[in-house]
Amino acid sequence: MKQKQFTDYVIPKIIDRFPELKNCVVLKSDEIINIDYKSPLGKLTLWLTTQDNEITIGFADDTKFGWHTHMNMFGAVNPDEEIDEAIELISNILTDQYKIIHSTVLGYFIGGDTDGENKYKQEDEITESFYWSEL
Repeated sequence: MKQKQFTDYVIPKIIDRFPELKNCVVLKSDEIINIDYKSPLGKLTLWLTTQDNEITIGFADDTKFGWHTHMNMFGAVNPDEEIDEAIELISNILTDQYKIIHSTVLGYFIGGDTDGENKYKQEDEITESFYWSEL
C-alpha cells in the first residue's frame, strides 16, 4: 500500500471512532497526516502520524517531542490491526486507563511498572504521574 492509500484508509477510521480528533488534523504533505490533540488543560498533546506507512502515536508538550510508539510494537502486522491497536491505545489514554508519567529528564510517557520506573530514575530526576484528564 502506498503512503497516500495508507493515510486515506487509516485516518477516516480513527476519526470515525474519535470524532473529537477531526479538527486536529494537520496535513503534513499530500500523503502524510498528523493529528495533534490537546489534553483538557492544554498541557500535553496526543500526537498521531501516518508517516512511513505506519501509525505512530506519542506525546508532545511545549518544550519537546516526547515518548512515541509504533503499532507494530503491539503486534500489529497490517493496516487493520494497526487501526485496532491505535484505537485501543487512544481510548485507554483518553479514558484515564493509563497513567502518564512526566520526567524532568525524559518528558512525558505512558507509565506502567512504577518499581521499574524508579529503578532507572536518575538521582536528580523528578517524576510525577497524571491521567489525561489532569493534563
